Amino acid sequence: MRKLLAFVVLSAAAVGLARLPALAQAGQEPEIVVPFVPTDQKVVAAMLKMADVKEGDTVYDLGCGDGRIVITAVKDFKAKKGLGIDFNPERLKDCEKSMEAAKLSPEQKKKITFKQGDVLKMTPEEFKDVDVVTMYLLPEVNRRLAPVLQKGLKPGSRIVSHDFDMGDWKEDKREEVQGSTRSHTVYLWTIKKK
Repeated sequence: MRKLLAFVVLSAAAVGLARLPALAQAGQEPEIVVPFVPTDQKVVAAMLKMADVKEGDTVYDLGCGDGRIVITAVKDFKAKKGLGIDFNPERLKDCEKSMEAAKLSPEQKKKITFKQGDVLKMTPEEFKDVDVVTMYLLPEVNRRLAPVLQKGLKPGSRIVSHDFDMGDWKEDKREEVQGSTRSHTVYLWTIKKK
């Protein structure tokens, strides 16, 4: 039994240490680490449709993972600009691979940027020209981002979250979306006049 317990503890430690090189490259680990769980493509489409992404919109994806939301916003919904932010540099490599796999035109590629960063360190000023914010983060992260988004986004901007709400914010719309393996909840909030 002791050997089994030791094996489990050592295995968990090895998994944790495997993450450290990527985080060490960034200088420090973020306050809250959100695991990467890819958003089902059906949910991506539902999120962007619910947010009414259209030509001329700027879309930010916080915790962008492999970049699929930003890529879909530009390629299929004709967004003017897409920015994906993720703390883990490995995810940014995934974003580059996703862009290649999506067979984007040179013009579409110019509209997309991926950058490394901690979403909890973003300021309201960074959201002043953003029309749509998408996220698949954790409830605590959503709650901490809420005042920054409220202050920074202009009236009419939309926030869409996959599976997690924004604490005491009452959503404007909530929809269940059947993905490939399970049902997902998509929430929408629209920034009101200040």
